[in-house]
Amino acid sequence: MEDTYTNDALVQFLYHEMSAVEAIEMAHAIEADDYLLSEYRSMQSAKAHLVRVLFQPSAMSVNRILRYSAGTALEAGSLS
Repeated sequence: MEDTYTNDALVQFLYHEMSAVEAIEMAHAIEADDYLLSEYRSMQSAKAHLVRVLFQPSAMSVNRILRYSAGTALEAGSLS
């Protein structure tokens, strides 16, 4: 049986979001298929050109999330 791979699978492979077995299978498929290789290289190039940005939430946002979490934890505890 011949497997068909989607662009989603290529993206998962590119970002190392596959199991080891899936990644090995994908690597073999890319090596064996010129079209997949071309698509993968195109995605690699696009990824390399993405701006590398690190986001950090403000202290106020973190505090709001923590307060909300604490409030919902208390509510969940009272339901038990």
